[in-house]
Amino acid sequence: MPDERAHNRRSAPISYRPPKGLAAEFDARVAASGLSANAFITEAIFGRNRHRPDELQALAGLLARAAEISDRLSEIELAGAGDSALPIEAAQRDLADIRAALIALMGRAP
Repeated sequence: MPDERAHNRRSAPISYRPPKGLAAEFDARVAASGLSANAFITEAIFGRNRHRPDELQALAGLLARAAEISDRLSEIELAGAGDSALPIEAAQRDLADIRAALIALMGRAP
């Protein structure tokens, strides 16, 4: 019977060693990206743009603030804003566009 552990093993890692003259630049670029070396190389090769954790946190904060503003506008509208309903509706549409863009940038589904 075959060894089941062999079936579950991860494949051997692929290593990358930059040329001597580029090693420092490579390290600097990886550090500046905020990504691990593996994520940096994956992004460079496959073009998958991944956000750094601090960027995702900032995007999530903006998304939450946009939702709060939208909720406040709804409350104002329900309280009887009178003739200002049209600007409120326009602002809500703008906020919906902003929220949709933030969700897309974060790689999430609406």
